[in-house]
Amino acid sequence: MLVRNGVLGHVVLNVASLKKSENFYRSILGLKISARNRQTKMTFLSYGREHHDVALMELPKGARHVRGRGMPKLHHFCIYVDSNDVIDNLYPVLKRRKIPIVSGPETLVVAGNRSISFLDPDGNRVEIACNVNKFKFDNRQK
Repeated sequence: MLVRNGVLGHVVLNVASLKKSENFYRSILGLKISARNRQTKMTFLSYGREHHDVALMELPKGARHVRGRGMPKLHHFCIYVDSNDVIDNLYPVLKRRKIPIVSGPETLVVAGNRSISFLDPDGNRVEIACNVNKFKFDNRQK
């Protein structure tokens, strides 16, 4: 087991309408907008401790499937780890097991985290990213 001590980082959702989804997550869940990327049609929402807890990615109008983005549904989920070494050591294992790598290892512009993304057997995108701050307040039972 390569990722032993992870915590859920964030969820990214493909959405049909960024405006409607922003309104829903702000008014119902109380999230606040932390950033927008108009080029990629993304909105990042946060409860305040992280850059984003939920991100919304708008698909083109009427899209059933968009290469690299999927369809209106979960885009990916992220597990945070406490070291870049976990990510760098995971890469050769994924290659050896012929697990499809979507991106990385790379340092992300948005949050500055080192990250790698790959597909599970059902095609769900999984991201592993380093976020040492997430582990400073770890009160989970061991």
